Order: sequence, then structure tokens, then C-alpha cells
Amino acid sequence: MIYASYTTADGAPPYDPRMMLKLLLYSYSIGVTSSREMERRCATDVAFRFLSANAAPDYRSIARFRRRHLKALDELFTQVLVLCATAGLLKLGRVALDGTKLRASASRHKAMSYDHMKKKIEQLDAEVREILAEAEAVDREEDEAFGADRRGDEYLPSSPDARRASRRCVRQ
Repeated sequence: MIYASYTTADGAPPYDPRMMLKLLLYSYSIGVTSSREMERRCATDVAFRFLSANAAPDYRSIARFRRRHLKALDELFTQVLVLCATAGLLKLGRVALDGTKLRASASRHKAMSYDHMKKKIEQLDAEVREILAEAEAVDREEDEAFGADRRGDEYLPSSPDARRASRRCVRQ
């Protein structure tokens, strides 16, 4: 579904969709929803650098990828969470990624019935939609605060007007 949308060769080649998916899924699973924060972490965080193959996509590319493939991301992220829940790696809000092996303590009382699993999947669907909506809202807020073409961590100009404006922003 994602690869099918890349049939024309307009502009520069896109980042590898597999890399972008890994980056988004990992970011959302640890609570990072801002595209700008993902870009920063691709330069400073070892896990993000590894997942992005040291490519460091800019925040616009990350946001555009998410918007372009929103429906597929919604379904895929839900599938990943259901897989993690089935494997016992998930409690709502957290995904265990460290690979720790623990002794199993399965019981009939803890095992999920099909009906319970359906409810859990619906709950995960709602949570995924909430995460994706939050990511869109955060990007929109940051675009308004910093401007559509600014990351938000650029240096301010050294003019007196700019210094006064920055002091006013800090006071607020």
C-alpha cells in the first residue's frame, strides 16, 4: 500500500519507506509525536540514528510521510500493538523493546478470550487514532509557533528588535 504510492519520479527520491515506518513506530511507542523532535533525535539519539540508518530526515519529510500514509499507519500501528499484546510485550501506553526474557506465568484466568481480545483491539485502535491525531496537532502547533520552514532551534538574529522579541516570548 505504501510502496504503491511511489510510482512517479517527481523531485528528489524519497527516504526509504521502511526506514520512515521504523522511525515513526518507534517514536510513537516511546511517546515522541513531534516531527521536529524526531528530526532532533535522529541527530542526537543512538536508537533514532540506528533506525534512520544515520539518514536524519528533516521534520517536513517525516510529517509529509505521516500525512500521506495516515490510513496505512493507523492500520499498521494497530497490528504492531496487537502483535505485541499477543506476545505479552504490551500494557496500554508502553511497548517493551529490550528483549528481556521472563519466566512465563500463564493461567486460564490471565489468558484472553476472543471477545476480550476484540475489545482490546478496539481500545488499541482508539489509542492509535489518538496518537496520530496528537502528532498532527503538535506539528500544526509547532508550525504556527516557529513557522512552516523553521525547525525551532535556529539561532535568533542579533538585532535589538529580535532580542526584545525573544525576551517578550520568554516572559510569556
